[in-house]
Order: sequence, then C-alpha cells, then structure tokens
Amino acid sequence: MDPRGGSSGGLSGMPQGKWRTPVAGVASGLLFSLAFPPVEWVLLLPLAPVPFLVALAGERSRARALVSGFLFGLAYWCASIPWIVYVVTHYGGQGELMGVVCLLILAAILAEWPALVAWGTVAAAPPGSAWRLAAFPLLWMATEHARSFVYGGFPWNLAGHALYRHPIWLQSASLWGVYGVGALVIAVSALLAAAVTRRSLAPLIWAAGLAAVVGGAGALRLSAPETESGAENAGFPVALLQPNVSQEARLGGSEAQIYAAVIGQARAAAREKPSLIVIPESAFPVTWEGSSLLRRDLSEIAQGSEILFNDIEQESGDRYYNVARLIDRGGPVGRPYRKVHLVPFGEYVPLPKVFFFVRQVSTEIGAFSAAPRPTTLGENSVRIGVGVCYEILYSALVRIEVGELGANLLVTISNDSWYGRAGAQEQHFAGAVLRTIETKRYLLRAAITGVSGIVDQRGRIQRELPRDRPGILRGTARVFEQKTVWTRWGYLLPRLADGIASAVLLFGLARWHRERQRVSQP
Repeated sequence: MDPRGGSSGGLSGMPQGKWRTPVAGVASGLLFSLAFPPVEWVLLLPLAPVPFLVALAGERSRARALVSGFLFGLAYWCASIPWIVYVVTHYGGQGELMGVVCLLILAAILAEWPALVAWGTVAAAPPGSAWRLAAFPLLWMATEHARSFVYGGFPWNLAGHALYRHPIWLQSASLWGVYGVGALVIAVSALLAAAVTRRSLAPLIWAAGLAAVVGGAGALRLSAPETESGAENAGFPVALLQPNVSQEARLGGSEAQIYAAVIGQARAAAREKPSLIVIPESAFPVTWEGSSLLRRDLSEIAQGSEILFNDIEQESGDRYYNVARLIDRGGPVGRPYRKVHLVPFGEYVPLPKVFFFVRQVSTEIGAFSAAPRPTTLGENSVRIGVGVCYEILYSALVRIEVGELGANLLVTISNDSWYGRAGAQEQHFAGAVLRTIETKRYLLRAAITGVSGIVDQRGRIQRELPRDRPGILRGTARVFEQKTVWTRWGYLLPRLADGIASAVLLFGLARWHRERQRVSQP
C-alpha cells in the first residue's frame, strides 16, 4: 500500500524520475500542436496527451506536476502560434529577438491553464488513483472555458477546433459547445492513459465505445433530413469577396488601385444578382461617411443585392469603432454592428504594463473602442449575427446573437493578412466552423486574403477559398430559426464544469494542507 493512500497497482509502485513528468509534458505539448492547422495530424488530438497523462497518474510531487503542466502549455503554444513573431516583427515595430520574447511571454501566460490542470489532477487523489485520470478531462474543460473569458479571453485553438474538417465528431457541440467536444477528446485520452497505467484492455474498450457512440451519433445527425419547416427551400444565393490584398499592399501600395480592385470585384459579384454580397474586413482604404465615391459605388452595386462590408465609425470624443454595415438599394439598413471583442496586439495591446514595448498593429486610427453588447443586422426575414474577425471565436457572443437577438444567419468578415504563413488563417477558420453546429446556423466567412468559406448548419464546409488566392466565392445560404440545446441552455454546462472543477481544486488544497499538518506533527 502506498504511504499516501494510493494503491500499489499501476504506476504508483514504479520509480518516478524527477524529469519523467516534465519531459512528458513537453513531448505531449509539441505533439498536441501538430493536431491543429497547418499540420492537421488529427489523430494526435487524443493520442498526444497520453504520455503526459501516464506520467501524471503516478506523479508524487504537486510542484513538479505544476511545472510540467506549464511546460506542456509553453511547448504547445510556442509550436502552434509562431505567427506571433511575424506579427510583432513585421507590424509591431520590434526586432526578431523581441518577437520571440513576445511569443514566450504570451505562451507563458496561456500555459497557466494546463499548469492548473496538472496540479489539480495530482492534488485531487494519491498516485495510481483512477480519480486522477477522471479529474483531468473535467479540469481541461473548465480551463478552456476560463481561457475564453479571463484577460478578455483567448479562445484560440481550443481542442475541438482541430476537428473542423471532421463534422462527424463535432455534432455534440449542439449540446455543450466546443468545450464539451474538447472534454470528450480528452476523456478518450484519459481512458487510453488508464489502459497503459493499469495494463488493462478494459479502459481501451471504454475509449473505443465512447468514440463509437460519439461518431455514431454524429453520423446519424449528419444523415438525418432537416426537420425545420421550409428549410429545404429557403436557400438564397450569396457571393463572398476575397480580393487578396496583402497587408504590405494596404500599408505601402496605392489606395486608388486597391479601391478599384475591390470595387471591381464587387461589381463582378453583383452581375449574377446574389441576394447578399459580403466584402471582407479592411478591404476599403476609405470610410462610408468620409467618401462620397464609396457611397456612390456601393449604392449602385446594391441596386440588385444587399451588401455587408467593413467600416470605421467615429463618435464624438475621438472614439472609433470597427463596424460592419449592411446596405440595400435604399441605403444603410439600420445601425451598423459594432465590434465587441477587439484583437489583442491588432486593435489594442493586452496587459500594457507587460507589453509596454509593443505598439499595436492597426495603425490607421489608433486604439479602437469595444461595444458593450452585440447587435444584429437586417430588418427582414434574414437577421444576421456578425463576428468581425477574431470575435467569431467567442461562442458566448454568437449564442447571444442567436439565442437572445434572433439571428438566423452568421456572417464573419476578417483581415488575416497580418499573420504570415504559419497557419493562423487556417486556425482562425477552424474555430469559426464550430459556431455553426453550436447554433444550427449557416456561416459565411469572407477574409481579405483567405480563408473564406460557406459552412452549413451542421458544420459541413460547402465551399472554401484557400488563403492567398483572389476570387469570388459563390454559393447558397439558408436560414434556420430553431434553437439548439446549447443556444438555449448549453452555456450552463461549462459553468457546471467550472463549479465542479473548483471543488476538485479546493479538495486538492485540503488534501495538501492535511498532509503538511501530518508531516509537521511530532
């Protein structure tokens, strides 16, 4: 019997070298990053955490678990978002060294979440206890949820995002969102780790059974006919513009040439009279209020189609908002949508006392202001929930647009030309796909340099235009009115996970305190 109350079975009786868990953390973190774009070795998503989980199952030191979790996160984030270096050096006014420093600082901040998961896992139960591996998926879900809000939120590369091209595994997002999908993936990892630590086939069978249930349910949902009345005949033509104007061209090129290219593409899109034309973020070098030429040209194009485009709105007191406008043949349709979640380093500098040496990337006007709440666009049968750039990754924002404001179509416009070619564009697109399944809404995504796409209400990518290619993406969109479980009540499930995870952490603290008292007694 282990002196701390664990069983002598499994790994609890095996010697644990002091480097075993840290090395496993680094290895798992690096492998986990390969499941995401641009590599997309998706099979690694459940397999990569297994070495780390096996090491944590027998780890005796809470401090070493904490450090190992931090190393997992540091390795994962440095490997999956190296484009931060490109952004900071090319557009943030810093050299290569400071670019690497910024990546390390951001990765270290984000690494606190897997560090907390690892500490809580080891603190919750003695070495060899099955409760450790049971606690890990729950703690993982809670920390992914927390990462979406704390410090303003950074819901980038959540575990479920890696499955964006495999909707069969994503259908449960309609119940518990992307957070529940991630928890299921990590639950499979925990069962695989249990098979290793206990040298038993039973956990492996459970893992296969869980995967079979999730995949089977997903296949049934994807093959089932749409039950919403009239949905099959509610399609309408759309056109998404991808002018492929690079950030270098926007900053140093001819504004007249850029304007002519985008307007020319919009006129070409309008020739087939789509119901809606979507023009991406940062496409125009002028604003609606400041340019009579833009107002004239877009009004002419809008005689046969509604147009959704990006603009900058100025308020008294030098407050600027990044907005989306909708116009038709009669002019602007309602008030513009004001962006709620700003891009870190792009539209504001997060933690300015830490990143005091970095100027923001967006140089057109200075810092933007954030709107307090989202709104929808459209006054007729199509009510559009908008996400400008990065904020489409916030499932809570889209849930409000659909669940409370009645949006029946999702549109996101983005400028991802800042990020180089290290996978950020594909990672951004991957995260956006999850919103369709969570809300049962079509998504139209227009990005200035890609990736643009049309995704149906079950997460199937209908049309896609890869990055760095100019083009007009034409297709059909449909509107849906039914609300999913996630839209109605699903946000309660991550909060429940948060509460249970907090209880696990408190229990771990209590165990640690009792052990310290026991050791200190004569």
